[in-house]
Order: sequence, then C-alpha cells, then structure tokens
Amino acid sequence: MRLESGPAAYDRNYYIVFLLCCVGLGGYFLYDYKIGYPGKNRSVGRQELGKLGFEAAEIETALRAGLTNTAFEGLAKSRPVLPEEVHQKLGQPTKVVREGEETVEYFASAYGIGRVSIVGGQVRDMRWTTWYKSKDEIRLQLWCALGALVFALYAAFRVYRAATLRAVIDAEGMTYGGRRIRFEDMKRLCDYSRKGWVDLYYQDGSRERRLRIDNQKIRKFHEIIDALCAAKGFEDPRPAAESAASGGGAAQGGEAGGGGEDTGKS
Repeated sequence: MRLESGPAAYDRNYYIVFLLCCVGLGGYFLYDYKIGYPGKNRSVGRQELGKLGFEAAEIETALRAGLTNTAFEGLAKSRPVLPEEVHQKLGQPTKVVREGEETVEYFASAYGIGRVSIVGGQVRDMRWTTWYKSKDEIRLQLWCALGALVFALYAAFRVYRAATLRAVIDAEGMTYGGRRIRFEDMKRLCDYSRKGWVDLYYQDGSRERRLRIDNQKIRKFHEIIDALCAAKGFEDPRPAAESAASGGGAAQGGEAGGGGEDTGKS
C-alpha cells in the first residue's frame, strides 16, 4: 500500500493573497515615505512661501532645511525672551519682514515654517505651521513599511510551507509534513469537523501528541482517512453520509476518540 498526496490549493492561495496585500501595503507606505509626503510638503511649501514674498531661490534653499516642529515648538515652550536666544538654537532666520513696530522672523524648512514675532527687541510670540506632514509623520510611514515587510516575510514562509506540504502513507506508517508516524504509534483518529479536519493521536516517546489533518492544506484528505482506517482498523470518524460520498468505507472497530495534548499543526 502506498498513497502520496501534495498540498491543497486553498492554504497556499490564501497566503499568496496575504503576501500580495503585505507587499502592496509596504510599497504604499514606502512611496509615501520617499515620494508622496515629501513631494506634497514641497508643493505646499512653495505655495505658502510664495505668498509670504519669498523669491524662487529662497524657496528652494528653505525647503532643503531640516528644522522640525519638535525643535521649534520645544524652544517655544521654554519662552525665550531675546531674539539671540532663538538664533542660538535655530540659527539665522530664512527671511525677516518688518511690519511697523513688529519684526517677523521666518524659519522655513522641508517640513513647515516657524514664525517668530519680535516687538521692542523681545520675542512676543512663536508659532509653527506644518506644510502637509511633519517629519515624525513621514518617518512613521517607514516604520509601517518595515512592519508590512515583516508580515510579508511571514506570509512568504507560509506560502512555501503550504506549497511543499506532502503526505505519504506506506506499509509502515505515514510521513506528513516531514513528520514520521509509525502505524504502531497511532492511537486513534477522531474529532472530525465538518469544516474539513480530523485529528490523529499518536505516541511520541512518553507523550501523546496530536496531528491535525486539514482538507484546506492536504489535497487527498479523504483518501488519507480511508487509508489510515484501513491500515489501523480505526472507526471512520466521518458521518456515514460524508464517508459514502467520499468513497470511504474503511474497516470498522478500533479505538474511540478521546482527549490528548494539543500539539499538532493547525
């Protein structure tokens, strides 16, 4: 007696779809990190700086700066009094505009623009405006892309495992997914589910273990049940109607189902 079976299509196809979704999401997040968000920031920045009277060369220089909202707002919370305190932390302003008694210093960057209002030689107000996305929000897209990559690697592993699953029943026992189980160690075949699985309990040294045989993972699911029942004299765990429909009819009798350690594959 010899029965060989390859994998069922469902499990493999399920993880292929999962893999493609992970790759697609990862690509989406990576695009936003490298192109989408920075590009939108530049577009909004050019428009807003143009409204403030920046020249084209000034705009391009400003949009290469790396000042972030975190640095600007952190300084604002410390409530600097003199403009020199601001310059020590942020450097020289990108542009200075005088409006009557008020002097406004602008600190522009690739992420937004900080506005410092100075009246009477003292800092009166500091405000930050983000163009579209802050540096932290852009960096988050990278972490999301890396997270999607981790799931993609897991999905690729499951695709490989599903596509390479094999079951072989010969005169001495069964090899299932690389696990060798001798007939003499098989105890019972039970816990059949209409969803399409059955559990084989077997002795592994001093411990009883369980192997779940699933019709979404292995192609010749019913043939394997028939072969095990015929070889061991197990009672067919399937309802009579399902057994007949699948072409079963293995030997009756044998050991009834029971509990056991749930350590098999699922």
